[in-house]
Amino acid sequence: MKSALMLFCFLVAATSIGNAQVLKGESSLQGSPVQTEGFLKATPSAGKPLEQHLDIWMTLPKSVAPIRQFQTEMTKKAHVIIVSDDFKTFLHVHPTLSATGHFLITQPFPAPGTYLVYADALPNNLNHQVFRFKLDVGQASPSATRNLPATGKGVQIGPYEVDLSTVRIHSGQTEMIDVQVLENGKPAKDLHPYLGAPAHAVFLNAKNLSYVHVHPMGADMMGTQMDMSKPMPDLPDTASVSSDMMLHIALREPGTYKLWLQFRGAGDKLYVAEFTILAS
Repeated sequence: MKSALMLFCFLVAATSIGNAQVLKGESSLQGSPVQTEGFLKATPSAGKPLEQHLDIWMTLPKSVAPIRQFQTEMTKKAHVIIVSDDFKTFLHVHPTLSATGHFLITQPFPAPGTYLVYADALPNNLNHQVFRFKLDVGQASPSATRNLPATGKGVQIGPYEVDLSTVRIHSGQTEMIDVQVLENGKPAKDLHPYLGAPAHAVFLNAKNLSYVHVHPMGADMMGTQMDMSKPMPDLPDTASVSSDMMLHIALREPGTYKLWLQFRGAGDKLYVAEFTILAS
């Protein structure tokens, strides 16, 4: 077992094996203790350099055996967030968990470059785990600069205007950000759940790349679920979602953050509203 573990660590430390990249992840979830190790094997599809077969797994420390049991969160066993190193591309995808404990997905990338791949999952009987992998697709990007421009409190995305009550919050404490989705200047009436929740929000620290995700609560849910220590029940896809939502967010580190807020509008279409958030 010891020799097998040493061989495995040697392979993971290598930059590539054949055409595949095998990477060890860096724990990236703010405020969560690290209880596992994360690994990614990325293999380009034959003749399709921008299409990668991603194989992600987690192990207990000093073990080579993938963890096989994961809890379902927001209707999925794992969430994979992919952003370009300059934060200009954002993808949220869901791999399939195999019987051997490997999360598998074939993922097309929009362009050559360097991407940050975040694997977000909840192993049974352990805390939430998120690992970040730096993956070069086709060729590496030049060193990224993430001087995020101010967005203000409102952005237009498709037929919707998304307004936040503030883009400046305090780190080290829980803050509340009101979210309103408007259509033609009026509260949107055609919103539906995304992954069982009114919306999904990912915050990334532009400096150290730490990760926070939040599940917004609809204004119409506030009277029925005030215990924030308990997960919200999944909403059916056919449910209507209030245009007024609230983000309960605790950023432990000061800095500049990029926020991607995903919500589902008319025709089952998914929208992503992007904001720059300043945490003092």
